[in-house]
Amino acid sequence: MVKNDGAEADLKHHLILVVDDDVLSQGLVCGIIAAAKPNSRSIVAANGQEALEICREQEVDCVLVDYEMPDMDGLTLVRLLREQYPFLPIILCTGAGDELLAAETLKSGATDYFPKNRMSPVALRRAINNAIDINVRMKTIHDQQVDIEAFGFALAHDFKQPVRQIITFSDMIAQETKRLKGERLPQMLKFMSDAARRLDSLVDVMVQYTLLQQTPELKLCVFSAILKETIASLQDYITARNAKVNFTGDALVLVNASFLSQVLQNLIINGIKYNKSEQPVIDVSVTQNGEIAVVNITDNGIGIEKQYLEHVFKPLTRLHNRSEYEGSGLGLTLARKAVVAMRGDIRCESTPGVGSTFSLRLKTASAQDAAA
Repeated sequence: MVKNDGAEADLKHHLILVVDDDVLSQGLVCGIIAAAKPNSRSIVAANGQEALEICREQEVDCVLVDYEMPDMDGLTLVRLLREQYPFLPIILCTGAGDELLAAETLKSGATDYFPKNRMSPVALRRAINNAIDINVRMKTIHDQQVDIEAFGFALAHDFKQPVRQIITFSDMIAQETKRLKGERLPQMLKFMSDAARRLDSLVDVMVQYTLLQQTPELKLCVFSAILKETIASLQDYITARNAKVNFTGDALVLVNASFLSQVLQNLIINGIKYNKSEQPVIDVSVTQNGEIAVVNITDNGIGIEKQYLEHVFKPLTRLHNRSEYEGSGLGLTLARKAVVAMRGDIRCESTPGVGSTFSLRLKTASAQDAAA
């Protein structure tokens, strides 16, 4: 979570664009930025057109726009920037405070409004950090809405299939009962039971998905302790399938223990389930590189074709028929959401017929120390 005081934002190397036609004003603002945010770098544009070109060529983190400029005034530039870059932090700077102008500024799409006569390193740092924070949150909300919408459409499709099956077999049972022929009733009831179980499983997945929308509390945890608990909870599943789980290395990681356990459980089960070996083997290894711990979960399963490596993380993606491999098609989607919620990353490498390696990149104790 981004801190309200902007301490975390101050640690990052931001590129700040100053748009002002006055050379003296450019130097003054850039000097204040240097004092306010020593880790950041500022660049200048003398007019709106030049600013638009810079934004096309470079990834700018925040734009400070002067209100009074020839050819293209600040409000016009704000509107153009907002149309092209919906989540770019934009601060309009003016010579003096004006409530009407402030309202018009925000209506035009600026993140904030800042009178130059109140400009100081402390005030400007707060304004820039707040603008960046606001737009990060807006983008996060937008991405979540898009994600939920896609998830909803896909889930609705998956819900309809078992519902249709229940309706169909209910009608067939009604007809069978009328004819007083009960030979097919057990089979029909089993089909209905299986369909209902799939619905029950989808409801469980919906609950998990909803929980993952929340920001989890992160704590320093010993990775091996979480892994051992996860393996213990899966022991019956592992034993029944003659599988083996190996583990090397360890690290103190900044995670939510429940989220990480869910991820590990999903990857271990997948490695065993999608496996045609006489003995499924899962190798879990941990290596630490400064602020990052890399966790590799490698299996000797059926593998994944290269063109599907990214596709498998999308909601309700199934590469195999349900009759061949049971599952909701949401396990890896939930795993990625959990890892991202812990400020980490998950990737996959695979060779068909040989196996897959899922790599988790998690923050460590060193990362927490650096941010303190």
